[in-house]
Amino acid sequence: MSRHELSRRTLLAAAAGTAAACSPLGGTVDSGRGTIRFITPADLGLERKLYTKFIRDFEKSHPDLKVSITFEAWDDYMTKLPTLFAGGAVPDLVHQHMSIVQDYGRRGALLDLAPLMKRDGIDRESFVPSLFDAFTDGDKVYGIPKDSAAWGVYYNKNKFDKAGLDYPRDDWTLDDFHETVRALTYDAAGRRPDSPGFDRKNVKQWGLAWLPPTPTDSENTRALIRALGGDWYDDAYKSTLIDQAPAIRLFELFREMRCTDASMPSPALDLGQGDPFRSGLTAMTVGFHSTDFFLREENADFEWDVTFLPGGPGGQFVPVGCSGWAIAADAKNPDGAWELLKHLVSEDVQRKIARQKRWGPSVRGAMGELVPKDPVSGFVKVHVDPLRDRSDREVITFRFPANQSKIKQVYAQNFDPIWTTCSTDDIRGAARKTKRQVDAILAEG
Repeated sequence: MSRHELSRRTLLAAAAGTAAACSPLGGTVDSGRGTIRFITPADLGLERKLYTKFIRDFEKSHPDLKVSITFEAWDDYMTKLPTLFAGGAVPDLVHQHMSIVQDYGRRGALLDLAPLMKRDGIDRESFVPSLFDAFTDGDKVYGIPKDSAAWGVYYNKNKFDKAGLDYPRDDWTLDDFHETVRALTYDAAGRRPDSPGFDRKNVKQWGLAWLPPTPTDSENTRALIRALGGDWYDDAYKSTLIDQAPAIRLFELFREMRCTDASMPSPALDLGQGDPFRSGLTAMTVGFHSTDFFLREENADFEWDVTFLPGGPGGQFVPVGCSGWAIAADAKNPDGAWELLKHLVSEDVQRKIARQKRWGPSVRGAMGELVPKDPVSGFVKVHVDPLRDRSDREVITFRFPANQSKIKQVYAQNFDPIWTTCSTDDIRGAARKTKRQVDAILAEG
């Protein structure tokens, strides 16, 4: 019997309530449960120190377990993880971003944690409930959220003041958004995009940092397609909806901002200059609480605030996202991995994470720790209240489908000419072609 089949059967036993006093996965507890192999991306410095401390605390409270942790840079991790799974050197506990978890889950590479959560009383309502949507497939739970992010629009108040513009209202619309982005863009001679002689090749200030308006890079743009009354996929994820009117309108809007108004820089234009908003190249950016954190850390020389993403005829939404912890289906020590996972998502650990102000907690009871001592006026209503069920805006996430890497390549091939090189304006043609290709990928399962 393979370890995967053994894991599957023991999970079914756990769900049925058998061996409740035994191992978390239904087996017999061994007094020497050994080593937990744990791999995660983590930045040098504070993040690695934090997790090293959490692991030491865990080992003290679980003297029969030792944790062997491997820290990776983010890009290295995303490359290394599939190699580890393919080569058989599978870790026990792994980091899963919401954009890849369906890939691993659908391939049977991750344990279904739902039976364990039910048996051990891990209530998803103690977490930000919407975050679980990205990690579930029907009744299956492929991972438990480890952090959180609620997205909004950051704006440089000094640039608004200089332009003589009112700050964005919380209930602003996509039309307001478009006009504001254009009004905050000017070339080296101070001319606006709608002024005669505007030099789009010599822009001194852009209104908004580049934001890919597709379901490929982030969960945040789902708020915009929903605001227009559409969505990226049908409910069953059998068909993409990008050839429908809301998606076409969104794509037209972003092409106009990027290629006609030149009010958003291409990735090449801000390459090597750091974050374009924090460095003062743009007047606005779409971000979550980490934007505020880094502005404070860098002692930004301007005042800022944050408001909601704009709404439209479909409503106004707060998109949220996260990463999570998952257990490999072929884990050699799934018992220990489950114990470590529960430790890392405990309210005590989540509070300690949130106190750093850099990473949002996934546990609602820890959410207040994220708030700075002197928050800007929009911080709590945009970044905190939506994650503790206190917002009057609808909170949504995005379940990235399996084979997301293939889908991303399709969009890049068909839409880069639309708004990266601006070499064509055939949005409907690109949408039709992309739909055919993506629907074929969705059919692969």
